[in-house]
Amino acid sequence: LSSLVQLLGDPHARTLPGFQSLVQREWVAAGHPFPHRLGLLRPDTPQEEAPIFLLFLDCTWQLVRQFPAAFGFTEAYLLALHDSSFAPYFSTFLFSCQRQRGR
Repeated sequence: LSSLVQLLGDPHARTLPGFQSLVQREWVAAGHPFPHRLGLLRPDTPQEEAPIFLLFLDCTWQLVRQFPAAFGFTEAYLLALHDSSFAPYFSTFLFSCQRQRGR
């Protein structure tokens, strides 16, 4: 909810660098447990699936569709973020904290 408020209230957050900064600050650096919430863990680990980040991307997508001129990025960028949440191309969404990413 905090990320959506910032997206709606801050025009910089609607630019590509601003949105990247928002995701980095509010989701990645804050320690959102991406593997747990996206169900990317092995079956023998406790499951805490709740695709909150994907819901945020969906809300952002709906805003981009309604007000395309207000955003400095397109739905293609949001789709790339969605896909990178599940694909191991980058370590951004594969770990829950910076320490795990560093290992």
